[in-house]
Amino acid sequence: MAGKEHGTSTTTKEESLNPTTVPELLANVLSFATESTLVSCAVVCKPWSDIALDYLWRDLDSVFPLLELVMDIHLLEGLESSGYLGLERLSSMLSGADWSRFQFYAGRVKSLSYDDENPYRSERTPRLDPNGIALFYLHSPSGLTFLPRLRTLKWFTSESAAPMLPFLSPQLESLEVELTGSSQRVNDFFSGLAGRIPNLKSFTLKTTTNALDIESSLQRTVNLRSSRFPSKSESTGSRITYIPSYDADAMLQELPQDGFPKLKTFDFNANPASANRLVQEYSGLFARLSIIHLNAKDGVNDAEVLEFTRHLGATCPHVTRVLLDLLVDPTLQRDDLTPLSVGVLAALFPCRDLKVLEIGHPYPITLNEDDVERMAAAWPKLNTLYVCIDPDLSLPIPGDMGNSLSVLQAFARHHPMIRELGLFFAKDKTLTFSGDLWAEFEFHRLERIDVGTSAVPGGRLQDTGFLIASACKLMPEIDMGTSNWYVGIECPEWEEYQQKWEETVKHMEFAMRTKSAGRARMSGIAN
Repeated sequence: MAGKEHGTSTTTKEESLNPTTVPELLANVLSFATESTLVSCAVVCKPWSDIALDYLWRDLDSVFPLLELVMDIHLLEGLESSGYLGLERLSSMLSGADWSRFQFYAGRVKSLSYDDENPYRSERTPRLDPNGIALFYLHSPSGLTFLPRLRTLKWFTSESAAPMLPFLSPQLESLEVELTGSSQRVNDFFSGLAGRIPNLKSFTLKTTTNALDIESSLQRTVNLRSSRFPSKSESTGSRITYIPSYDADAMLQELPQDGFPKLKTFDFNANPASANRLVQEYSGLFARLSIIHLNAKDGVNDAEVLEFTRHLGATCPHVTRVLLDLLVDPTLQRDDLTPLSVGVLAALFPCRDLKVLEIGHPYPITLNEDDVERMAAAWPKLNTLYVCIDPDLSLPIPGDMGNSLSVLQAFARHHPMIRELGLFFAKDKTLTFSGDLWAEFEFHRLERIDVGTSAVPGGRLQDTGFLIASACKLMPEIDMGTSNWYVGIECPEWEEYQQKWEETVKHMEFAMRTKSAGRARMSGIAN
């Protein structure tokens, strides 16, 4: 008996030292496993299987693995031509399906993507026939939420949007939809959306459909029928471009003031005048937002933009990120296009929590030290600022329009903790370097300066590089060129500009190394 007791004690100790018997540790280990390894782990034992299957089914890039649990997906392909007989065959298969097996796997899905242009298993993607998906829904157990843990859904289709609706989850937090079908199909999407996603926090809709055609369908849901344009820090890929036929007046629908209470991101197309009316009409919805992205391709003169930002500042005191893409296609520019005044920025001063502000416009904006001081007082949390860095150089932009290099010293004095700064510099505003690399005020955390399409301001390139270095404690990255928002012509002098900026960066790097060596030497003396 003593021997058996000793053996039992030894086994228990070995098990306690085995990380694969602790679910949390095993989950951490398997999080680094490849798909083939996870498949092998799924057949080892039940504890391993549960964790491996959670990873295998967590993120799906197609809806067909789910459908294959209960049907032959190729039956969907011929439904339109086979008519009643095809529906009867599919109905018979779904009636005998093992729905508990479906729930076993579907309950693990947290992220789902669908793109009808992507082939499934190297084959042509079967068409998601709406009638077939309707049968799928009708045969499912009563009250079944297909994907109860789903948090993120991306759905890209040129067909009907109706097949997406059964896969919506009450727990869904992020929804990105791209619809390129007819207005009737877009109507299907909006009419079925209301009430299905109460916990939605981020909603992006890309569509090439004329907004007037879907106006009546937007009365019961948040009206976000927009093309989403990435900010400077996001990827450049975007297959949908701005559609001039959008009429932003169609934005003004019966939006529920208490709808989507957890929505934090609003990304939409409208000219500033229509966007302004939208903010006033639905102030309750806007007051809860953290991120606002307006893409406007007309009506971007100073008066209209100023009126919009005034109401935005008054309505959205807790917004943390404001993106205003006001760059106008040269073919759509109006005769009354005017540069923006600093008042456009000042109107957002009530937004005390603002962390990111990006503005694109056909004309540059000019800031002075007083403007910078006021911004610092109004936005103590601001860490990213890009203002009109890539204006349309086909316009008559005077050489003295834009910022002087001295504004960097103003930012270093009043906003030393900013991380990213994008400004357009006037080529005719020269500033001679004083010779002092140890400026009284320096940026403490500046990581990036974006000069956009600026020419290097007049004067010696060395002076420019040294002046930038004098304002920085750490070596910043210097970005140049157009942003993802740019729609103007290609600047014929850009190659020359770029070469001069690259030479300027070399001078800046030399000066920064000199400063670093000086600090190290002074630190050694102090010690």
